[in-house]
Amino acid sequence: MSASTKPAAAGGNATWSAQAASTDWNTAANWSPASVPTGTATLGATSKASITFIGSSATVQEIVFSAQAPAYTLTFTDSDPNTPALTISGAGCSNAGTASQQIVVAATALKFTQAQIKFTGAASAGGPNITYRVGPVNPTAHGGGAIEFCDTSTAGKANFIVLTGSGPRQKGKDSGLPGGEVGFSDKSNAGQATFTTYGTTGTDGDTFGNVVFHISSSAAQATFANMGGTASGGDGGNSQFYDNATADGAVFNNYGGTVAKANGGDVAFDGTANAGKAVVHNYAATASGGYGGVVSFNNNAPSIPANQGATAENATIHNYGAKAAAQGGGHTAFSGIFGSGTAGKATIINHGSAVSGLASSESGHTTFSVQTPQTALYVPSADHATIFNLASAASGAPGGITTFTNYGFKNSLPVGPNGPTAGNATILSIGAVISGAGGGATVFARWSNAGNAMLLAYGGQFGGKGGSIMFQDYASGGAAAVGLTGNATLDISGVIGSALTIEQLSVYDGTVITRVGTPTICLAISSQLSISGGALNFQFSGTVTPGQAYTVLTAPNLASYTAKQFTGNAIGGNAARFSISGNTVQVTFGGSGGSTKKSRAVKAAKKVVKKVVKTVVKTVARNLAKKPAKNKTVRRKKA
Repeated sequence: MSASTKPAAAGGNATWSAQAASTDWNTAANWSPASVPTGTATLGATSKASITFIGSSATVQEIVFSAQAPAYTLTFTDSDPNTPALTISGAGCSNAGTASQQIVVAATALKFTQAQIKFTGAASAGGPNITYRVGPVNPTAHGGGAIEFCDTSTAGKANFIVLTGSGPRQKGKDSGLPGGEVGFSDKSNAGQATFTTYGTTGTDGDTFGNVVFHISSSAAQATFANMGGTASGGDGGNSQFYDNATADGAVFNNYGGTVAKANGGDVAFDGTANAGKAVVHNYAATASGGYGGVVSFNNNAPSIPANQGATAENATIHNYGAKAAAQGGGHTAFSGIFGSGTAGKATIINHGSAVSGLASSESGHTTFSVQTPQTALYVPSADHATIFNLASAASGAPGGITTFTNYGFKNSLPVGPNGPTAGNATILSIGAVISGAGGGATVFARWSNAGNAMLLAYGGQFGGKGGSIMFQDYASGGAAAVGLTGNATLDISGVIGSALTIEQLSVYDGTVITRVGTPTICLAISSQLSISGGALNFQFSGTVTPGQAYTVLTAPNLASYTAKQFTGNAIGGNAARFSISGNTVQVTFGGSGGSTKKSRAVKAAKKVVKKVVKTVVKTVARNLAKKPAKNKTVRRKKA
């Protein structure tokens, strides 16, 4: 190595030469004075605005693009360095000029701690006129390079584009990053930067651009666009939070897959990370068969103690429904796979689909689920969240939905009794205002339970279907309070057993769907029934014995109600007759005397017929007594 190319010893500030001899940052002759800077590196007017980092590592306090600087491109290509190609440890990067500056990390890294660029101390990545592009060495390569923020450094207001290549990911412990990665650790933060991450471009679906937060780092007020997958079976762009990292007040836009079977953009909270006060938008897929954007909690390793998990904290999450046929809706998942994720005090809005005939997966949806059998007792919870299941926007389309359930591995049935819980949440299922459109829905399946939640379902208008609450399998109503209005429904017909217990039921009209016969499923209210208007309607199914009484509801305060405040459909032509005995409401179908309603209707019909016959007889008699009228000639009008 010649004296002119030998890296300078630590020292001082320098300016990139207007007539640099080469593009190498580490060549002393390219600087004025002829010393590679370790203090402030000023990049101004020059004939060589493309700078490369080759071989030796560099350390600098500050990089300043002057007002006279053309559009520079700083490129990092070294793979898996033992030390970063560039460490920025002081004020960081700034751009005083009008030209946009670009820093390209086109390399391969095993992990983010082997980054090509490392920000330490309180260094900043700069303002919106500096763009960092992180990815593989070329579009067909695998993996990608990395940028690391540690200590209290920040991404500032810079722009970051994070990519992956089409090459398959290498297998084994040295498989490397799945794509380009920007990593935050310690107490570093994403500032007010903008991040755009892209997913799989080849046949290996486990490749994607990634922005990752570790330890106690924060997304601060940054904006993230996690783009939808563009390859069948591939991932979209990702943002991930581990340890005690927080999304703070960031905004995440997770876009849906753009081709069939492509996953949407994704933000994942694992370990004990939290979503802070973030705003998350999970958009539906834009292609038939594609999947929507998603935010997940404890869906990824590492496994943590059973009573711990990631939380949505105070976030606001929107899950949007499909706008065209077979497009997957936006999704929020609390998965009891590696921890007990909770919704905290978040607000979650599940939007309905705008397309008729679709499955609920095409609506915006939220799931609280447990994979069984479990190695640890993970119990996801809706905690104190407020969840809205909005109605659909088209006739025949499903509304937004929240589901609590268990899943088994390898298509096996799960083993109870543990399941996710609604905790102390408030979950509202809203009725539709378009004729034939579906209302929002809340479903408890397998071994899930409603905890101490408040479950509200509102009736539809203008022919729209009402919101619904459904219990099935071995699900438990716990100490939940249920409210129904209009044509909203509480469906317990799929419950395995003889009763579903809840603490309170308040209705203004509203319908309970249940089975009678063998078996009869009774709605058991442990505290209070309140019918404040109209009646409590039952929608029955099953095979019954006429005249036999079936207990369909129990409540401790039935003494203040009468049988007339309960209505129900007939079965097999036998009308339903209700009676109250102590703390029970019983229904009898047909049998002796028939129903009171039917008897009244028959009597009323007979009176009407008798009156009509009497009137007809009088009229005929009166007409016969009159003289015959003369025929009149009817003249036709001329055309």
